[in-house]
Amino acid sequence: MYEHEFIGKIVEEVLKKITLGITLHAGDYQVGLKPKLQRVISLLNVGSDDTVHMVGIYGIGGIGKTTLALEVYNSIVHQFQCSCFLKVRENYNKNGLVLQQMLLSKIVEKNIDINSVEEGISILQKMLSKKKVLLLLDDVDNEKQLQAIAGKPNWFGLGSRIIITTRDRRLLTLHGVEDEHKYELKELNDKDAFELVKRNAFKNEKTDRVNTDYVHVLERAVAYASGLPLALEVIGSHFSNRKVEECECALDQCERVPDKRIQMTLQLSFDALEEEEKSVFLDIACCFKGWSLTRVEQILHAHHSYSIKKHIIVLVEKSLIKINEYGDVTLHDLIEDMGKDIVRQESPNPGERSRLWASKDIYQVLKDNKVSYNDMDGLVFHL
Repeated sequence: MYEHEFIGKIVEEVLKKITLGITLHAGDYQVGLKPKLQRVISLLNVGSDDTVHMVGIYGIGGIGKTTLALEVYNSIVHQFQCSCFLKVRENYNKNGLVLQQMLLSKIVEKNIDINSVEEGISILQKMLSKKKVLLLLDDVDNEKQLQAIAGKPNWFGLGSRIIITTRDRRLLTLHGVEDEHKYELKELNDKDAFELVKRNAFKNEKTDRVNTDYVHVLERAVAYASGLPLALEVIGSHFSNRKVEECECALDQCERVPDKRIQMTLQLSFDALEEEEKSVFLDIACCFKGWSLTRVEQILHAHHSYSIKKHIIVLVEKSLIKINEYGDVTLHDLIEDMGKDIVRQESPNPGERSRLWASKDIYQVLKDNKVSYNDMDGLVFHL
């Protein structure tokens, strides 16, 4: 071996050692994460090297699944031989080849040609079965994605850990993730929500004490966001370097017309639904929030027959609605707003929309007798 080749090999090995366990940027403002971080790490049981664990973090869009998963990843990555973070949904093609190639290039640090998913699976099993791997699969929305890059625990060496983030709880079940290894990420409490919106609003200032003039508008933002970190960050950025009156106007605008970034993130879950599931979701978002599940099923049974139970289960699994302890159908305020905005976009004329819920719209449509009965699916009267 020539001297320059030998030196090149040494440099390559040194770089491998240096980059082993490299951490990833998880965001500027982590608020309220510590107990959640500790819980997920405990589910991973990192100290046990006699098995392979898959842990799933699930919840609605914008709830902070990626941020939490990255913090977990950064906390434990130094304990593994190799590691990889994959943004699954945005890099997925029809057959998963791109994801397989990305994973292999990161783990074995070589570009390997793959001609089919089946070939890729064989190569992954061969390359990873003896390695202690930390794998973070972010924003998974299709079981085929997991089958292509993390089909079974025995693909990986003992001690490996796979973290999956998704909006769909059922996807985790289908992939064999046990209930005790699933973690539902929930909304921030009001204290942490206030801290998060405050930090985003006053990025370049000391935030220990907030001007009392701003407290009310920050509290309004907390109420509007209902604990959703994405909404708190977006609204906080709208407040940055603004006077109180400008902050009030920005929040008024968000309440009238949902912010596009928030809307697009939440609507990804809606777009993934089948047509009948979309219809049921819009019925609930526009007309039946807070109603008992039994009553909702009775009303919607006329249109969807016995399929209504299946559709509601799907909406729960995809984190779009919840059934509370009293048996009532609930959903996050911003998911409700997202559903209503989808219906508003159907037409500028309320009489041509599929659903009406605002009393002023219902009154005007009935008064003018201008309703397209072929398109109208539902009216709701609050008496």
